[in-house]
Amino acid sequence: MHRLASARNICQSSFHGISIPANNSLQSTSFSENKCLFCRKNLLGFYITENYINFRHQSTRTVSALKSLRKKAKHKNYKKYGELLEVGDKEMTETQVSISKLHASHVSKLATSPVSLGQLHQLTNKTKSDKKSPSIKQVDPELLQSVREKILKQSSVPESEKIVLEDDKCALVYTNNQIPGMEDKFKTKNYINMVKESYYNFRKATLYDQKLQDLRYAINEGLNQQFDFNVSTKEITEMEKSSESQSLPKSPHAVFRELFIENQLDSYDQELMTHISNMQAQGIAYPVIDDFCDDPALHSEITEEHEDFDFEHIEPAENMVKSLKVQKAKQELKRKKKEVRERRRAQQELSMKQDRRSLQRRGRQLALHRTLAAHLDVLCSLRMVHEGRQVLQYYRQRSSRVPDHPKVNDVKIYNTLLHGYASMGELENVKELLSFMSEDGIEPNAQTFAAVFECVHRSSIEDKNVVLKYYCEQMDSKGITLNDLVDKTNFLYDQREVVLEAIKRIQPDFKPQYTPPVLDYDCPLMEGLKLTETKAREGLNKSPAEGVVSLEELIQMGKKQLQIEIKGEIEVKNIDVKDESSPTVKFCREKLKETEDRWRQVIKEAFIRNLGTLKSQSVASHTAITLYPYLKVLEVDQFVDLIMSEMSKLVDGSETYSPTLKLLQRDLGTQVYYKYQIEQYRKNGTMAKIEEIYEKYCEWYLNRSPVDESGRAYNCRQAWQALQHRYRTGASLDIEETQWPMETRQNIGKFLYNIIINDVKIDVNMFKPKAKEKLLPAVYKVHRPWGRLVRLELKPHPVLARVWAGSARAGLRVRAALAPAAAPPAPWLSRASRAYLLTPTPLVRMPLHVQSQWKRMEEAPPETLYPALDSLNQLGEVPWAINKRILDLQLEVFRSGGNKKLDIPPPASSLDPEKFQLPGEQEGAGTKLAANAFKRRIAINRARAEMHSLWCDALYKLSLANHFRDSRFWLAHNMDFRGRVYACPPHVSALGADAARALLVFARARPLGARGLRWLRLHALNLTGRMKRATLRERLEYAERITDKILDSADHPLDGEGWWMDSEEPWQTLACCIEIANALRSSNPEEYLCAFPVHQDGSCNGLQHYAALGGDAAGAAAVNLAPAPRPQDVYSAVAALVEEARIRDAAAGLKTAQVLEGFVQRKVIKQTVMTTVYGVTRFGARLQIAKQLKDIDEFPKEHVWACSQYLTTKTFDSLREMFTSTKLIQDWFTDCAKVISGVCGESVEWVTPLGLPVVQPYYRRAPPAAAATGATPRAPLDLHMRPCTMKQRNAFPPNFIHSLDSSHMMLTGLHCQARGLTFVSVHDCFWTHPDTVDTMNEICREQFVALHSQPILNDLSEYLVKRYSYDYRELDVSTPGGANKKRVNNLLKKVPSKGDFDLNSVLKSVYFFS
Repeated sequence: MHRLASARNICQSSFHGISIPANNSLQSTSFSENKCLFCRKNLLGFYITENYINFRHQSTRTVSALKSLRKKAKHKNYKKYGELLEVGDKEMTETQVSISKLHASHVSKLATSPVSLGQLHQLTNKTKSDKKSPSIKQVDPELLQSVREKILKQSSVPESEKIVLEDDKCALVYTNNQIPGMEDKFKTKNYINMVKESYYNFRKATLYDQKLQDLRYAINEGLNQQFDFNVSTKEITEMEKSSESQSLPKSPHAVFRELFIENQLDSYDQELMTHISNMQAQGIAYPVIDDFCDDPALHSEITEEHEDFDFEHIEPAENMVKSLKVQKAKQELKRKKKEVRERRRAQQELSMKQDRRSLQRRGRQLALHRTLAAHLDVLCSLRMVHEGRQVLQYYRQRSSRVPDHPKVNDVKIYNTLLHGYASMGELENVKELLSFMSEDGIEPNAQTFAAVFECVHRSSIEDKNVVLKYYCEQMDSKGITLNDLVDKTNFLYDQREVVLEAIKRIQPDFKPQYTPPVLDYDCPLMEGLKLTETKAREGLNKSPAEGVVSLEELIQMGKKQLQIEIKGEIEVKNIDVKDESSPTVKFCREKLKETEDRWRQVIKEAFIRNLGTLKSQSVASHTAITLYPYLKVLEVDQFVDLIMSEMSKLVDGSETYSPTLKLLQRDLGTQVYYKYQIEQYRKNGTMAKIEEIYEKYCEWYLNRSPVDESGRAYNCRQAWQALQHRYRTGASLDIEETQWPMETRQNIGKFLYNIIINDVKIDVNMFKPKAKEKLLPAVYKVHRPWGRLVRLELKPHPVLARVWAGSARAGLRVRAALAPAAAPPAPWLSRASRAYLLTPTPLVRMPLHVQSQWKRMEEAPPETLYPALDSLNQLGEVPWAINKRILDLQLEVFRSGGNKKLDIPPPASSLDPEKFQLPGEQEGAGTKLAANAFKRRIAINRARAEMHSLWCDALYKLSLANHFRDSRFWLAHNMDFRGRVYACPPHVSALGADAARALLVFARARPLGARGLRWLRLHALNLTGRMKRATLRERLEYAERITDKILDSADHPLDGEGWWMDSEEPWQTLACCIEIANALRSSNPEEYLCAFPVHQDGSCNGLQHYAALGGDAAGAAAVNLAPAPRPQDVYSAVAALVEEARIRDAAAGLKTAQVLEGFVQRKVIKQTVMTTVYGVTRFGARLQIAKQLKDIDEFPKEHVWACSQYLTTKTFDSLREMFTSTKLIQDWFTDCAKVISGVCGESVEWVTPLGLPVVQPYYRRAPPAAAATGATPRAPLDLHMRPCTMKQRNAFPPNFIHSLDSSHMMLTGLHCQARGLTFVSVHDCFWTHPDTVDTMNEICREQFVALHSQPILNDLSEYLVKRYSYDYRELDVSTPGGANKKRVNNLLKKVPSKGDFDLNSVLKSVYFFS
């Protein structure tokens, strides 16, 4: 039982409506005003302040019992106990009482009744029973009647002192019963009245209680009532029918919303809300308030509501004892919950813009089209066109027989088959397909007639001209010209030449006129870089690889890259190779070679055998789409090579972690798809055309000579488009690839992995010379626990792992897509192109099961994507080199055992188990000793696995860097759905950690110039993380004073003073020290050729964008948007505000504030301030601050949780005070996302200022029933599931800021490229040569001002209104969902107001980026 008489910091000024003096003295309080009898009776003698404050009783035993009974659900026949507080004149006793047979309204009066505890305990007892029947609880009717009379009648109590339930706010008893009850669950009237009354009183009495979750569970589940579950299905059906006319029962949350939210608050509620506001202002830790306010039920969200019951009457005690069938009850309750949930969702569907059924229907149709297109493409490539026609006919007939089956109405599917028949010259089959299109109402396009012309020309008919003229007349009737056949279509093989010959049969003088590609931008922010702005684009005439390589070398590098991609992987030297002359190594290598040779033969035989079986099954199958054709696209030896490569990957994997079997299968199927694509490129002429265009492109890339008659300066994309337009003969390069469905790839991988699991074996006695050969599977399955789930993984046999490790292979295999490119990557032209020459690379890193953003990009005009594409191309065209000095030092540290301080991980073998000695581990005996030993083993294994993982990561990075130590390489880039840019190779890139970044330098060196050495010195000091509040002059003077330390670091990095080792970024600091030393020791530092990149970082970049969006002058000053003599540190400023609030609270006597004295430090709140702009919640912020407090040795650990809550509140309040407009904009973003996803039922989408469409990919999880096979693929998630409202609203503010962040970076990079600067970005960290830092800083500020001079929020509002608003005819509030629709329209137009910050002052801010 929970009683609330008073609590510290809750009702400090009033209690039960009674005003209390400031000194908290109760002596002068008039208790006659107190409505609560319990408080009047027990507070009379408590005049002492301390007694009054501590008069709070929490039944922790009930909570413990509740939790334990949930865990021990198998003990069904436990006694039903409630918590009773026996109140006497001088003492109070808390006792467990068996009250399972009493009604809730009776039980609530037990606290003031004259019933003895002994009588209550005697109410129930157990009778003896035999083993076959369960024990039955019986009640003494006479005793029960006596108790009822004493409780209810209370004849000896005067009428004026009788207790009424609604006045007895303090006396609340609950139990932790299971929920029985079926007969009366369909009757709701009386229960609604009861739950209104009890829930209203309950909320008043327990709103501030920290155990609200358990109380909510008790209230929602109902109080100790039992009903009969032996109800027949027929009776249940009749009761359901009788209840259909009644309204849906209201849940307790709905009742509470009606009482407290929708209706006007009474004085008591106003008092409670005032206390809540006061507590939040003081930062007092009451988690229940946050939980209660964030309850999704209060925000009209769909939740798992507890079932509502009707307690209309209480039967006599002798009829209340029924047997409880728990399993049947749970199933029935689950069914009813599902019904209620579906009805509520159906109610919400009324206001959503798209009908769910039509959405799912389009999803199924899209999935069918994707599967059919891929399958027919494979069949046509295998010249199995007739089988493709049968598949098409199967689905056409099925859609005609089954109304709900999706129809095949995609012209691309028919065009695939038409080109297949055209290649064989089978005109009759082409005519049949055209008739199918006519029957199904599918309009042919230019590609369709191109296939027809090809077929006619290849056919053996005599009157070809007559047939061609007939189809030419049909083309004219549809508005398609002969020129469209060659201008608006794509060709492979020799199709272009064949179609041209067919056209010339009927028009001999025909000359094709090709439409030139659109090269220029269509974006207001890119007006200054259009083709007409020749002066602004002069920097494009200079190659970023000028002086780095010759043309012949570049062409050879391109051919090398092409061969690497055809092979699919590269082999790099392992930097951790053992002694090859060792006898053990030789023995293991011989055994491994014998084993691999045997594997190849076994795999080939197993593949042929299983493929024959699959073919037989496909013939006998009734399914139109089978797996067999996909396993014929490659030669058998190619499949064997893939399986052997997969075996190497399995053995090289971690001992403690492996991808799940499903992921392995999917990845192997994807490799088959990539190999198939490359084989198709080789056969259909695409590869030859790529080689031709790429050679011309390399010539332009290095020499920057004009590629057309205009003579204009082009960037990478424009040059490639011009070359592609100029050399139009042969195969087309802009054909969109037909992706294989993920289910198909999964099944291909499953087929191949069955060979690995069942047929690949190893001799486990190979290390025993005299033992017989014993073959066992080389890999075995492992079921590894993963949270609440179990993962199926594959692990190599220990003997295989031993022989593999003993062979000490000299090479590591790295996939081509994960390695830097040996030549400049091909530029991005559209969403369908790729960064590499042949290897498929997605433009946007998105899961394949989400298609909305791809569709938006496909629908957008090509020129709207050009700014984002050109930014990726600009980053990809920069050549890189390896810093050999830093590489050699890192290799030395790595081979000598690593160094954690320097971020070079040591091997797992160096782990010291003695460090994991638990305190008191050797104490105790038996179970305790075993438990301690088990915990120690778990900790050691976890640490060893983590060390091994980090060591392997460093091994790959250093081995790959060592492979390119004497080479020049390029890093292709792509982006995520928000537009943030990432390098495709993960191991060697600028996005790595400190050790990885220090390995990279520009391949092209530039003279330092007059200010280059100055920037090198400043950069070295910035990397150390010191003097962040100092001016640039002070930093430079300090850097000059410590020149001897810099030179010592450069000359003696590992055996000197080690100044660089104390830096925040030690390896980059060392690299900068070496560069400074080289420059100082050169004959003329200004002419020293430097390739070292200097960084400029944004100052809390997310808050900078928020301050600029809202025009917040105070916030702008805090994040260095406004000019200032010194750099402003927003983290220190927030910490100062928090400290001021702490001092005030400490003076007022708040204990939490007093404990935090001296601990409100910058590092404690830095992460929270940094991530606030990216949507961190209060709970997440509290975890961040708690972690920082735990890391402070002097801080008392028992106060971590309360103090972290206090600091979280104060930090958010300080940010709200400092960034007023930021909070308003964040709230508007959140509210918009909430109504868009919750009311409109759609995902939030917008367009960045540079024209990139963005769609948030957060959707509800698909049910297990939605899983699919290869024959029936799953529809895209965004076309059969509604968006997840919680994720959509939480992610929209940070994602929108990220899109602005990336837009600023792209603008800066493109303008730097136009000015001839080398520019590289790591999100909000910009890199360039030391001599061009000043120019880059100028461009960076200009583009930030240009970006935020656009009406970004107004443009966003207009887009959202256009995309999501409802027509005025749908806004009638009397119609279902009308009020919500009106709310959507109003909210999307409610743009937050803007402050008076002068944006142009950013141009003069020295520390904006520094």
